[in-house]
Amino acid sequence: MLAATALLGASIATQPLCAQNYRYNPEHRRPVEATLNDLEAIGHENSYTHEMRDRYEHAIRHLREFAERLHEGGHFDKDKLDEAIGDVQHVIDHNRMNHRAREILVRDVRELRRLRQHFDDRYRYRN
Repeated sequence: MLAATALLGASIATQPLCAQNYRYNPEHRRPVEATLNDLEAIGHENSYTHEMRDRYEHAIRHLREFAERLHEGGHFDKDKLDEAIGDVQHVIDHNRMNHRAREILVRDVRELRRLRQHFDDRYRYRN
């Protein structure tokens, strides 16, 4: 009995963590790239003050950092994605923009949240 318990404990201890086990999935790139493209285009047209421009730049920087870690290093950094989602939400909540631009960014945030939610579901992003 003791040997079986020790063997089971050793088996569990050697299993890698989720972040170490991440396998690149090209579907993960889609919502990240769409959001980056939209932020850049909308920010170019709707940055009326330095403060507004800073909000776009923070969101873009954090989303790019997440993308680099994901696609170059193979690390799904949930905290960095959460930070980027918060930054995009901050742009939506505090920047002036037309109704269509706001709808686009709301859709992007929804897709990023789905990506975050489904990470633990066998590392698949599902429609």
